[in-house]
Amino acid sequence: MTKTSVSKIFLNQDDAIAVALYVMTSKGTIQYECMPGGQARITVDQEGAALLKKKSAPSYVYVQEGGSTSELFLHEYETELLALAGRVDCTSAGAYRTGAVVEIAPCLQALGKVFYATAEALVGTVPGLTFYAED
Repeated sequence: MTKTSVSKIFLNQDDAIAVALYVMTSKGTIQYECMPGGQARITVDQEGAALLKKKSAPSYVYVQEGGSTSELFLHEYETELLALAGRVDCTSAGAYRTGAVVEIAPCLQALGKVFYATAEALVGTVPGLTFYAED
């Protein structure tokens, strides 16, 4: 690493691994070090510093109903306050019902689109809940 590298210590190795994978897939240079007590240290070059900061913080989501259809949408924000403001907008702009704001751990948030697409697909199955019957 260069003299302008940045390090972050994670208390949870799962979070560190997810963030490391995200930085690596973004073509960043990364150093990963296991530490005592299940901790891990990630060191990235200056170009990867913004990715490290962004993906090592939680995000906040809520579910919004889709109006006349039975669609459900997942909205993601960087802060809980922005997510709450999004819920207010849904109420005032279109009278759309929303769920509570949920904090998403960095290890999931670091997976980015993969996690959110999977979560939205799961949420989308809720309106079609039925008792299973074999054909």
